[in-house]
Order: sequence, then structure tokens, then C-alpha cells
Amino acid sequence: MRWYYYALIFAAFFAGSMHVEGQDRVFEGPWKTTNRKLDGIMTAVVKDLGDNKMQGRFYGIWQGVPFDYTVKFIGPKSSLQGTAVIDHADYTWTGVIDDESPAMFKGKFGGSRYAGHFELKEKKTSKPVVTTAAATKTSVDR
Repeated sequence: MRWYYYALIFAAFFAGSMHVEGQDRVFEGPWKTTNRKLDGIMTAVVKDLGDNKMQGRFYGIWQGVPFDYTVKFIGPKSSLQGTAVIDHADYTWTGVIDDESPAMFKGKFGGSRYAGHFELKEKKTSKPVVTTAAATKTSVDR
């Protein structure tokens, strides 16, 4: 019977550390612009929508002003690409989500206003917390 408890502990440990498709993944780290100094720390909450489609919510504070944008992108994690209109400026970007430990989300962006790159590290998350019947959010350890 003792083996049963060990098996449960083993399964719970590995199930808690695995990425579940459709679950939000949270990345955080620096973003830098190359044509003007607008560097800062950014958080990205990435949701896999299936069929090589994803959605990212990018937010942070730049010079005391909060920003928060949701962008859709396509492609496998090894070759992501997307376009967005942010504050009336057009942008294109490419990126990669590398699942090696620690998982990283790296990208380059360019547009009619700014160009630059970001390198975000995945934050550890706890189990999903249901906030409404229709939406699931991930609780983040700080």
C-alpha cells in the first residue's frame, strides 16, 4: 500500500510541473527599443488557442504610464509571427517560445514608430484559478 502513496506523490509532482495546452503561460523580463530609449520590464500572458494560433497580453509600466495590449499571433512556437496596431502605429514581429528550462519567450519587433526586442523568462505558476464560469486565470507566485 505504501507504493500507492509514493505513486500519488510522484504523479502530483509531475502533473503540477507540466504545461497544459490552453493554460495561460506567464513570461516576464526586459524589452528594449533600438531606435529610442523606451526600455522597461514587461509581462506577457500567452494562451495557446490551438491550430498554431496564440494570443498574448503584454503589459507593464513605462515611465510611470501603464500599458496593456492584446495581440494575436500564428505559427509553431519555434517560428511565431504577428502584426498589431498599437496607439495608431503598425507593427510586425517574430518570436520563439523555447521550452528548455527556464522557458523563454524571445521576440523582435519593428514598426512605424518603434523597433526593438524582448527576452522574457517564464514565471512559475500555481494551479489555475477559476474567476468566472467562462474564464480561467493563472495565479502567479511572486
